[in-house]
Formats: sequence, C-alpha cells, structure tokens
Amino acid sequence: MNDDERKFLYWQTRYPDKEARKKIRRETIFVVSVITICLALLFIVWHGGSVRALVDTCQPNCQLPTLKKYSYLLVSGVLGGALFGLKYLYKVVARGYWNQDRAIWRYTSPLLSGGLALASGALTDAGVFGFATSYASGGSSYVALGFIVGYFADSASRKLQEVAETLFGHPAVKPRKN
Repeated sequence: MNDDERKFLYWQTRYPDKEARKKIRRETIFVVSVITICLALLFIVWHGGSVRALVDTCQPNCQLPTLKKYSYLLVSGVLGGALFGLKYLYKVVARGYWNQDRAIWRYTSPLLSGGLALASGALTDAGVFGFATSYASGGSSYVALGFIVGYFADSASRKLQEVAETLFGHPAVKPRKN
C-alpha cells in the first residue's frame, strides 16, 4: 500500500541535498543503535549476572529485585521511546516532512521516555495509580509498563500532569500583560 503519496515508479529521493540525507542516516543509525543497546541491556538484566555484581558492590543497601525492576522500567521505557522515534522517522522521511529542527526531539525522546517509565513505575509501586505490577512474572510486568509508557510518552506525560494537579492543585495562571 502506498501511503507516502508517491506516483507509481517514482523512486528518487525527496531529499536531493547530501547534507540532509547524511543527517537522516545519522538519526536512523542513532535510533537503531539505541534499540539494539536496549535489547542487549534487557537480556543482561534478565540474566542477572552483571546486575548481581553491581548489587554486590553497594551492599548492604542494594537489593537485586529492586534494582532489576527499575532497570527493566528504565530500559524498556527507552526502548519504547526509540521504537516510536524510529516509526516517526521513517514516516516523516517517506512523506517528505523530515526537517532538521526536530532532530533534538528525535535524539532526546528516548531518554525522556525512559525517565517517564522509571517515574511511572515508582508511582505505580507506590499505589498512586490504583493498580500494581508484579515481579512474580519475572519482570515482564515492569517491561510491559515501561515499554507502554515509553512508546506513549506524550500521553504518559499528560497523565502525570493530571496526577500532579490532583495531588498538588493546579498551578496559578497569571493574566498576560499586554
């Protein structure tokens, strides 16, 4: 199905500028690298060896299950944000809407997604959302929560804003001066 509004057999790039194509390739490599690293990190956390060594260095305060669940949240949140970023990147490139002004969003959104996933997981564990995740399933509930929050980071951010306003009240809105 053609969803990028191209004519039949029109295959040339919409980006004749070499610098633009170079930046698109750089962004693609970055996002694919983040995805690959996240998948490797999820395996490392699941395996537990490196995580256990980290816990051993900070005993007696560190606990392996706690470190693993928050690692799952952070890494799967970054993964969700990066996958959303990759989907966004190929769609805007194919449709001719790529622009370099959005580069900062494409580079930083996986980090924002990971942070939101970590915070959402902590809020969930604290009972703020009225539901709980379970470590009994081997961490999959934390990976699922982190991924969903990361992939839908914009919606998660809006929901956290609602929670903050419920808990702390609405910020005072000052009238604009002309």
